[in-house]
Amino acid sequence: MKTIIHIKTLLLLLLVGTCITPAYGQQHLELLLWPEKAGVEDFGEASVQVFLPEKGNGMAVVACPGGGYAYLALEKEGTKYASFFNEQGIALIVLKYRLPKGRAAVPLADVKKAMQLVRDHAAEWHIDKSRLGVMGSSAGGHLAATLATRTTGEERPAFQILLYPVISMEEGLTHGGSRKCLLGEKPGRRLVQEYDNERHVSPETPPAFIAVSDDDKTVSSLNSVYYYKALHEHKVPAEMHIYPKGNHGWALNDNFIYKNDWTAALRKWLLAFSGN
Repeated sequence: MKTIIHIKTLLLLLLVGTCITPAYGQQHLELLLWPEKAGVEDFGEASVQVFLPEKGNGMAVVACPGGGYAYLALEKEGTKYASFFNEQGIALIVLKYRLPKGRAAVPLADVKKAMQLVRDHAAEWHIDKSRLGVMGSSAGGHLAATLATRTTGEERPAFQILLYPVISMEEGLTHGGSRKCLLGEKPGRRLVQEYDNERHVSPETPPAFIAVSDDDKTVSSLNSVYYYKALHEHKVPAEMHIYPKGNHGWALNDNFIYKNDWTAALRKWLLAFSGN
């Protein structure tokens, strides 16, 4: 029996991590996030897709897709960004994190592990560890901001990109579904405050790029306004764009009339970290 289990594990490790030919012409890898725990509880569900540019500039972004902590919009808010970043010489690492199901610490553990995985492969993937940032959309934005405000030293990302993010866990401001899935049905006050990201901004929080729609009916843009206010008060460099229309979840959708505006603004903002 031990021999059979060993062979299955070996085959899995050989398959996951194999270089795949991507649609974009770049190098595409898929890796388990916790290979040493494959088959244990839900650890095997966590993985990353790595999109390496043909000619990198040393920058990398770990992207956290949204989905209200109930599912993951992996393509729309993850892999579809590969060309956008790779064309700029930036590696994109799309994180498939475990859904929390009321276990608030689980997604944070996964994004920390993903960041460490990138650092471990930095030389191989031609990535400068000091230029590794995090990105998140919607609930994934909450996860990205949680990482940005809860880590120190090498663990801290160099920058954060937040698109229509959930930031707060306060009733009346947060996205109710995200709060329920992350914190459970009736979270205590202390737990709510622990995951109110605007409360945890410090002078060491990394620079932020934030883009939202003023008419967002799913996640109030006030989430981002209060986060920007906290960043400003702690003198953390931040750029925020509030577009009058667009509602929620526009990502790279062509029907979002401000698509060219926000992507051009982000390209320009990223130049500060590109070394160019």
